[in-house]
Amino acid sequence: MYNNRTLIRGDNLEEMRKFPDACVDLIATDPPFNSKRDYFVPYRDAQGQEPDSLVKAFTDTWAWGNAAEDACRHLIVEEGGQIGDTIQGLQQFLDETPMMAYLVMMAIRIVEMHRILKPTGALYLHCDPSASHYLKIILDAIFGSENFRNEIVWKRRLDTHNLSTSHMGRNHDIVFYYGKSPQASYRIQYTPYDSDYIKSAYKHEDAKGLYRLLPCTNESGGNKPYSFRGITRAWRFSEANMKQMYKSDLLVQLREGGPYYYKKYLSEAKGVPLQDIWTDIAPVRGKASIGYPTQKPLALYQRIIEASSNKGALVLDPFCGCGTTLMAAEAQGRRWIGIDLTYLATGAVKIQIEKLFPNLRDSVILTGTPEDETTALALARTDPAGFEEWCVTHVLKFKSNAKKGADGGIDGTFTFPIGKVKGRQAYGKMVAQVKGGNYTLSQVRDFRTAMQNAKADLGVFVVTREPTRGMLDEIRRAGTYQIDAGGFTVSIPCLHIYPIQDYFKGVFPKLPFGERLLL
Repeated sequence: MYNNRTLIRGDNLEEMRKFPDACVDLIATDPPFNSKRDYFVPYRDAQGQEPDSLVKAFTDTWAWGNAAEDACRHLIVEEGGQIGDTIQGLQQFLDETPMMAYLVMMAIRIVEMHRILKPTGALYLHCDPSASHYLKIILDAIFGSENFRNEIVWKRRLDTHNLSTSHMGRNHDIVFYYGKSPQASYRIQYTPYDSDYIKSAYKHEDAKGLYRLLPCTNESGGNKPYSFRGITRAWRFSEANMKQMYKSDLLVQLREGGPYYYKKYLSEAKGVPLQDIWTDIAPVRGKASIGYPTQKPLALYQRIIEASSNKGALVLDPFCGCGTTLMAAEAQGRRWIGIDLTYLATGAVKIQIEKLFPNLRDSVILTGTPEDETTALALARTDPAGFEEWCVTHVLKFKSNAKKGADGGIDGTFTFPIGKVKGRQAYGKMVAQVKGGNYTLSQVRDFRTAMQNAKADLGVFVVTREPTRGMLDEIRRAGTYQIDAGGFTVSIPCLHIYPIQDYFKGVFPKLPFGERLLL
């Protein structure tokens, strides 16, 4: 069993099946939504052309096939019970449709999530209205409707102007919150009062700030206002008793002999107990974004983690994407495990870690990726696209080119600062191409042309075989690039051929930025 700071590249169903029962404190995850957008998912595309575990993106391409059929059969026959009956009912209604394929993919994984949660644990499942109504039925069947806690509505954009001639603007996601059992832990959180409430409630002010007047309570815990006169003996207290219960400078009588009130200052108020509609968390924008298409704001998952886990708890995100849940867990002193199918996602997590927690870059356990030359070459043979993603996102740490099939010979890009030009910060551009099998001199020349078309200053050609003499001559023809290396100028090749074997020898390509200025 993995312990902490573990990133697993693989099918989350198979990986979760390796976990023992009741070992995880909190699962907070943002799976595919089936919302006619591009996602990375473990199912065949609409034409059934890709292996079940290797489909990387879809645009409403869920389709019923062998994988969906197997998952459906497992849920009905092997799991049975409430979830088996539920899946049979949904299948009668939805038939063998893309939606049903999506639901059985989710259901078989939610079964595993339920199994590995501790009795005190909880699940937060992020989704949108395209399938949330079906997912809630599945969650009720697996967790029990009695363990449903909240349907949280998160307003995605705070300043949206969605316009449609056929429907109202669609501007919210849903997060289902379920406890594993009635013992699931929850910590009350508070949000600030809005300005209208403050104006209406905190009508008084003194040197300490705004305050409101609350009736003093009696010793038995009631909230009935009382005075020293005109009430029964059972409710009568001396002024000394009153001052023991409340600081004398906080007691107020609006009229002599009338009830006493207690000053409650705004600065001492906790705020409003957290409700199930969240409108105060903005989407990811600007520098906070790393370009991952489904990236969610860190504050969203920090709130979830704070509400349903304690320090040192183990947090799992089985659809970890770019790692927002994992970064939120790290920031709040929790242990974490993330799983994702693609090298692109695990590479994005590594980037997030280096950006937010640079001191942890060497403490993350990464599994399911090539660990030596033999496994890297095997990946190149069996899964060229996966090898490409791994080289671009993990080895070079470039941004992967998502426009597959029309990439112009460019698999990844990186922008780097080159100093100021005419008083403004200027940047250079580096591009990469990966060849997992044989490659020719003509392909090296084509990459030089692709560099020129992309207006790139530098290029790295990642290969599995050493270059020929003709290829080395082509590198020399590409020329050199001048960089400032701490007060003196250094020349590096504009085109660099990088055999992946060098990566496992600790030899890295000559890249002119940050810690990767390796000359």
